[in-house]
Amino acid sequence: MALRETLSVGVVGVGYLGQHHARVFTELPHVRLEGIFDADRRRAEEIASRLKVPFFSQLEDLVDRVDALSIVTPTVTHADLALAVLARKRIPLFLEKPIAESTASAIRILSAVREAGTLLQVGHIERFNPGVVAILESGVRPAYIEAQRLSPFGLRANDVPVIVDLMIHDIDIILALVRSKISAMRVVGTPAITPHIDLANAWIEFENGCLAQVTASRVSLDKLRKIRVFDRRGLYFSLNYDTRELSEAKVRLVPGALPEISRSKRSFEAEEPLKRELSTFVASVREGTPPAVSGEEAFQALEVALEVNRLAEESLSRFRDQNESGSTP
Repeated sequence: MALRETLSVGVVGVGYLGQHHARVFTELPHVRLEGIFDADRRRAEEIASRLKVPFFSQLEDLVDRVDALSIVTPTVTHADLALAVLARKRIPLFLEKPIAESTASAIRILSAVREAGTLLQVGHIERFNPGVVAILESGVRPAYIEAQRLSPFGLRANDVPVIVDLMIHDIDIILALVRSKISAMRVVGTPAITPHIDLANAWIEFENGCLAQVTASRVSLDKLRKIRVFDRRGLYFSLNYDTRELSEAKVRLVPGALPEISRSKRSFEAEEPLKRELSTFVASVREGTPPAVSGEEAFQALEVALEVNRLAEESLSRFRDQNESGSTP
């Protein structure tokens, strides 16, 4: 495939996150933001005016003008939008995470992408955290992983469970690290403010023996986003996602003596993860290379997240039934 000198892109949906997609595309080399579309015309006009780009009243008009498209709309709209775009023009797509609201919708998207013979990248942005990249590139063979993602209550994404909103980030990272099938899961979760699960804890066992404990909350007083990875060869990684500080340790067993532990710490420079993420999408389209996060990987993360949520709901229902019947949990 010939290298495209300038890639003409469009953004569908310029809400809280979509406006940043549009902005980043105006800042990337070899990219021209052709325009934006949003069902809210006033919002589209506002962002278009701010970025000095056209806005389109009809999605089809934008699709006809671009080489690639970024879709940053509510998750439940992903499948219908992706299929409508690909039915009109077989162009590469970037979809924000999660890929869809259900596995059935995700399968519709993946089937349409395969039929169109085009590229799909999904926005699992934590993959582009430099600390995560360092752990993935270390050749780590995890024996145990612990991930915590706690956020204060906000006004965004409260129409979906915390597992699909927040925990899915860590599920995706864990699946990328372990690369083994799941053999068992035990999950607890509960609503706190919304009608959906707001706090959840999942214990995941993999066929290769790795164990993972994942906690997510959107009703915390403080923000905390950390992952710890224990390697089978005595390696240890602890990453603060937000500060990009990666602590590492190497344990060496010495016969007849205390273990020798060497420690180190790395801090990575601040870089907008979204810019790095969209840069890889642009590079994949221009160079014809595989996407950094494929639709199939996004499907696996969604599938696990939905199962975790199902188990959390099931556990909660069982607990409520026991309480209502007067039995001891």
